[in-house]
Amino acid sequence: MHKDHERYCRACEYPGPINLVAAERHLHKYLRALGIKRHIMRLPMGWRLEDHPDLERHIAQILEKAFPQRAARDAMDAMDAMAARAARAAMAARDARDAMAARAAMAARDAMDARAAMDARDARALHRFACWCLQFEGWSWYWRWELSWVVTTHFGAKTDAVKAWSKPLFEAFVSGAWFLYWTDTTLYWVSKPTVHVERLPQSRRLHNDSGPALESDVENLYFVHGVMVPAFVVVRPDWITAKHIQQETNVEVRRVMIEKMTPEKYLSESGAKPIHSDDFGTLYRTEVPGDEPLTMVKVVNSTPEPSGVFKDYWLRVPPDMKTARAAVAWTFSMEENEYDPLIQT
Repeated sequence: MHKDHERYCRACEYPGPINLVAAERHLHKYLRALGIKRHIMRLPMGWRLEDHPDLERHIAQILEKAFPQRAARDAMDAMDAMAARAARAAMAARDARDAMAARAAMAARDAMDARAAMDARDARALHRFACWCLQFEGWSWYWRWELSWVVTTHFGAKTDAVKAWSKPLFEAFVSGAWFLYWTDTTLYWVSKPTVHVERLPQSRRLHNDSGPALESDVENLYFVHGVMVPAFVVVRPDWITAKHIQQETNVEVRRVMIEKMTPEKYLSESGAKPIHSDDFGTLYRTEVPGDEPLTMVKVVNSTPEPSGVFKDYWLRVPPDMKTARAAVAWTFSMEENEYDPLIQT
């Protein structure tokens, strides 16, 4: 095993220790080894495209050559290639893979923003497109390098020439550099993000219920149980409306929105109608575009609250339920004809 392997594995637990001075010092050594002259500039949190004319010109050149159809195809190709490289890099590089997954998930969304940036030259859309070019390899395949996989070259370097550039690049990664972005005159670099995940028995996935799952100096990304969602779904779930859900084209995002809004509130706002009522409750169903119907049974707690009010409860049930009694029976893992309580509690 290479003597630096353990350091590499620790460096792949993002963000880890970040030494900005050391990272830039090693990047200077890296450029000298390549015999390339560039200004070295870190993109800090809150950066603005207009403050970096060289980067702004570079993004504009990409945009002028871009077509939305090509962008979508390239984004998918890049995601496949990225996944393959991540698998080869190191099984221990878990946060590095999570960060890659976050960038891959945003590709399709940000590819669509390219049309807005091209058509309107809107500053905000242009900045979003620049964020995609920086973080993802769709249209920037030759200009940006994600370091968690590139620096593994250091482990297999055989010649002095490769050792000369791979060692300082490895040290820059260990010092906190996440990825590089090249323009004609500047080498931009971004420090490692903070990654939030939920751990499952055999895996883990990006997740944060209260903020971004990937906190990056370029752009924060929001995930709920591995599904990328708009920021407001996490930070302002009270803003979610039935219209948001019905207009969302991604099935998984719709499901997260319903979960955050609460199924009972979505039933109410979507105009769901009762389809059956009996002594056991009332069964409601509403359509969810591109997905199975949302079906819930409303039951009344037989025990009053301290105020004397009998509280309603909503229970989600399979969409094939036909009667309220069958729906309530299903929640007890029983058939409809088996469910006949003598005493309700």
